Amino acid sequence: MSKSRRQSPVIPWIGGTLIWAYMSILAHTMRWKVEGIENMRPLWEGPQGWVAATWHSRILLMPYAQIRLRPKWKKPPHPATLMVSPSKDGEFTKRAGTWLGLHIIRGSSSGRSDKSKRGVSAARESMEVMKKGGCIVMTIDGPKGPREVVGIGTIKLAQQMGVPILIYGLSANAKRMDTWDRLLWPRPFARGAVVIPEPIPTSKSMNSEELRLKVELALKAATARADELAGLAPDTAPPPSPKQKQETEAAESADAPQAAASSQAAIEPALEPRAT
Repeated sequence: MSKSRRQSPVIPWIGGTLIWAYMSILAHTMRWKVEGIENMRPLWEGPQGWVAATWHSRILLMPYAQIRLRPKWKKPPHPATLMVSPSKDGEFTKRAGTWLGLHIIRGSSSGRSDKSKRGVSAARESMEVMKKGGCIVMTIDGPKGPREVVGIGTIKLAQQMGVPILIYGLSANAKRMDTWDRLLWPRPFARGAVVIPEPIPTSKSMNSEELRLKVELALKAATARADELAGLAPDTAPPPSPKQKQETEAAESADAPQAAASSQAAIEPALEPRAT
């Protein structure tokens, strides 16, 4: 494929539409087992903002709530919002999310410094959504991993707004793809599972790293339970090495002063009262 064709907006439009169609087929045809859905509904219908967190490998299963539950529940104060990577690959996810009826924000949950106006704008948009009672949906180890390691960015964003983080454990009896995240690729009519424990509260006074670890352990436990319900065999691929984790932590630590300044620049205008 030529470079001009790869850059054409038509390609993401077609690709994203096909992804949306496949997600819809999965949501409607899979045989779902669900635990803890009562922990999601009060947040969905309530006035408080919140964050829904799952792993990047489960992205094809994420629309379960949007497709199966949204028609049955009270309309939320603000449409569910998906945080999508600003990369070219994110264009496909953006199109699929738009077809699903999601509000789209281009940004990242990794927590690494983004000096661009896009990064500051994404933080501001996210906070505005949560101020209106909306949900921010994030693949919390995306967009580049390490696999199943929670990024600090989502944690700090939730803390700034004092909103709960809802663990969204997803699984299916599916093939694991040879990708960095070990993407699950389920087939229609496969067994699927959703496990949602009680929301994790956040506040500015909490230790961010301790909270990040709490969220990571909770999501791993919920995912393991979902794997059990769906009949998914344990992954034989090795987990991210300590070196990978150390490199990620070192990069985030090095970026911390710049990230804090960027976050503060976005937070202050978003929290200021506005004239009506």
